[in-house]
Amino acid sequence: MKVATILTVICITVLIFFVSCGNNPEKKAKKILDEAQTEFDSGEYVKALKSIDSLRINYPKAIETRKSALKLYQKIELKRAQDAVEVADKALQQANREYNAVKNHVDSLRNTGKLTIEELRSVNLMKAKCDSLQNVFDVECAKIKYIKVKIGE
Repeated sequence: MKVATILTVICITVLIFFVSCGNNPEKKAKKILDEAQTEFDSGEYVKALKSIDSLRINYPKAIETRKSALKLYQKIELKRAQDAVEVADKALQQANREYNAVKNHVDSLRNTGKLTIEELRSVNLMKAKCDSLQNVFDVECAKIKYIKVKIGE
């Protein structure tokens, strides 16, 4: 009778062990993190961020994996900000070239007294566009600097 009881306890213990291993939140969270890394590597930043959010929501106790996910999240945001700076820089350079050409034309018309309100309005709107793009560029640069400080670069 004692042997049967001991075998039953051992069987139950082994069963509990295997069941708990199958429900390991750290392993499941790690799988999602691996998916997010793959998505990041393939340039699918939005999908990667969604995977990280899913990991954070569904596995709040997977602390080590969440720490790794935070680092990946920061890398994604850094890459997105760098991409945004590139786009803003190209647009800003183009807008500045256009503005300078129109401004030179407007200045020559101003000197001859032939400047119209429409031309003046046009140059002012172009200047506002340049200023707006400069603000976008500056904000993205500040974001990059902040993220680099946070990740220790």
